[in-house]
Amino acid sequence: MLGLERGLVKLEPYNDKWSKLFDEERELLSSQLKELITEIEHVGSTSIEGLFAKPIIDIAIGVSSLDVIIELKEKVKDLGYVEVPVRVGGKHVFARYNEKKITHFLHVMIHDQNLWIDQISFRDYLRSDSDAKIEYIKIKEELANKYPNDVVSYTNKKKKFVDDILKRAKKL
Repeated sequence: MLGLERGLVKLEPYNDKWSKLFDEERELLSSQLKELITEIEHVGSTSIEGLFAKPIIDIAIGVSSLDVIIELKEKVKDLGYVEVPVRVGGKHVFARYNEKKITHFLHVMIHDQNLWIDQISFRDYLRSDSDAKIEYIKIKEELANKYPNDVVSYTNKKKKFVDDILKRAKKL
């Protein structure tokens, strides 16, 4: 139901349990990180009803400053998360595994700056525009079939669509 081996791309139809799993994780994270964070949001494809997704819960955590990362890193490590090297400046990513499968990603970034705004805007646009959602499902399915063992290529090839949606969202 939840989790995918690192590097693999396998899409599943939307599952309303993903929202409940996010709520449970948000409660856990809020209770452990409350003094370090400003906001927690469910993002990524599992946060968009009706969208096919890799069965991994993506969670955006907003912080007031990246100065809290050292302390936050220790606390999420105690919750079973490990840091994942990323190439996006200003963002830290942590993964939680169940056996060999990634079940959750934490995307930690400064709240209300560009990375945060883009993540939330993309999610909200797809939640409100069914045509864009259908278009995204088609792109995701095509790329998942083409790159089932190459999550980097799968992600990079979606970039043009994501950038287009962000442009549309900024016009609203």
